[in-house]
Amino acid sequence: MTDVKAPGPAAVRAPSAVCSPAPRQGWFLQHTDPIPGWRPMHGRLRRMIAPVTFGFAAVGVGVLLHAVDPREPGNYPTCPFLWLTGLYCPGCGAMRASASVVDGDVSGAFGFNPLVVIALVGLVVMFALWTRRQWQGRPKLSITRPWVTTALTVVTVVFWVARNVPGWTWLSPA
Repeated sequence: MTDVKAPGPAAVRAPSAVCSPAPRQGWFLQHTDPIPGWRPMHGRLRRMIAPVTFGFAAVGVGVLLHAVDPREPGNYPTCPFLWLTGLYCPGCGAMRASASVVDGDVSGAFGFNPLVVIALVGLVVMFALWTRRQWQGRPKLSITRPWVTTALTVVTVVFWVARNVPGWTWLSPA
């Protein structure tokens, strides 16, 4: 007499397991056959992709602002908030201020939107620090502390209200 085991859970297989080979770990993320001459990017080259891409994008925006001047009426649409309400938003004059900075007229840029000029300086400093950290392979820093977010929000709202106070034309995007 032979011992016959009853089919249990191990004997029951899913149809996909029977019809197709078992997937290898990471089969959807990696190519198993190396491409001749191909080497994966490692180290500094890989880390610098994002900063170089953002740098080229910023230069492209600067070239666009220099080529198509936002200070001339009709080149870009009007601010939707200004068009709907007749009030200036914190970003009104930002393109004209950025174009003035690109053209080297920083004092003229302050006349369009002083908050954007200060923000551009901060962005350039943050970009330089980020690029240096990427170059050196150091870990990323986070500026999303609650007090930073609160301070930026308060400054933006105060600027928004102040530039719409009647008689304070020095903050309006002239």
